[in-house]
Amino acid sequence: MKKVFFLLLFFAFLFTASSSLAIENLVEEVGVDETEEVTIHYFDDRLCPVCADAKDFLQKRAEDDKRIDLNIYQISDTDKLREIAKEHGVEDYYVMAPTIFIGESFLQFTEFSSNQEEKILSAIEGEAVERDCCVVRVPILGIEMDTSELSLGVAAMGLGIIDGFNVCSIGALILILTIVLALDSRKKMLFFGGLFIFTTVAVYGSLVFVWGWLLEMLIGEQETLRMIIGFAALAGSIYFFKEFWRFFKYGPTCKSSDSFLAKGATEKLRKSFEDPKRGMFYLALSVVSFAGIITIVELPCSVGIPLTFSGILAGADIPLLSYVFYILIFLFFYMLIEIVIFVGAILTKNIWFAGSKAITWITFLGALVLLYLAIYYLPWV
Repeated sequence: MKKVFFLLLFFAFLFTASSSLAIENLVEEVGVDETEEVTIHYFDDRLCPVCADAKDFLQKRAEDDKRIDLNIYQISDTDKLREIAKEHGVEDYYVMAPTIFIGESFLQFTEFSSNQEEKILSAIEGEAVERDCCVVRVPILGIEMDTSELSLGVAAMGLGIIDGFNVCSIGALILILTIVLALDSRKKMLFFGGLFIFTTVAVYGSLVFVWGWLLEMLIGEQETLRMIIGFAALAGSIYFFKEFWRFFKYGPTCKSSDSFLAKGATEKLRKSFEDPKRGMFYLALSVVSFAGIITIVELPCSVGIPLTFSGILAGADIPLLSYVFYILIFLFFYMLIEIVIFVGAILTKNIWFAGSKAITWITFLGALVLLYLAIYYLPWV
């Protein structure tokens, strides 16, 4: 009886061992280990609605699936983003939220729907998935554009246009065109007006570039960079609200034109053009000097916008050529209203300018845009 018992026990042991081995082999074949931890690194942005949906979905999955180890970071922590991207062998990525690393998969997207949910679930189960972000197709033209670059382009255009309705700079151009109109020569209007615009772009663009270069040194200190951008936007917003109220009550006027430097440059310019002995070279130097001084003098009026834009470019961590390209876009839209006035004056020999109400309400719009940027970049707002 004992022999029979031990024999049955031996066969039971063999059956259990073989069954366990078969189950392990089956699990290996299927590629699923119920006990294997799935690490998810999620980069969030507090003002991003897409991020909020993705974050809720991931947190619910982490509660239901005990294998998931969910780590949440702020997208402003670029050092951590760079570190995790390097660990996963990812070199082609954008500093944008949401960004998700799941196992061997890397995800970035600009919308959150059932398609993104399926990709996340597939990545959790160990399948390799591709990110579906960052490229949009322009209808009809069929052109593909990077959405991260598109957002920078929109920022460059929007901030440039708002900054371009600068009473001081526009007034300076009108002054030059008014003086040159007396010469009754389209060629001279084209030369001197174009020289003023070129000098303004060169001086203003150099300042934006240098600010961006200085701020780029703070990319490793992303929180410090965000604070600088946020405070610059907040200061600009407060100033624009004050200017809006002043324009609303008294009409748009340039307070900087009353400064000693501005008055001196204006008087020198007038005398240069009134003196018939002055040659073209001397007059050109007078215009360049006048444009440079006016650009510097009126800079405090709108410094919040170019400084904020420089910070946005620095935080995007883009190549030098792209950096210069977006500055050129910003400068073009900054000078757009002056280019329109300039071209109109050459064609018609009359100076056209938008009414004071347009400048007043665009100033108000600028205040709102800068306020939004301040809220976006300052963590406690």
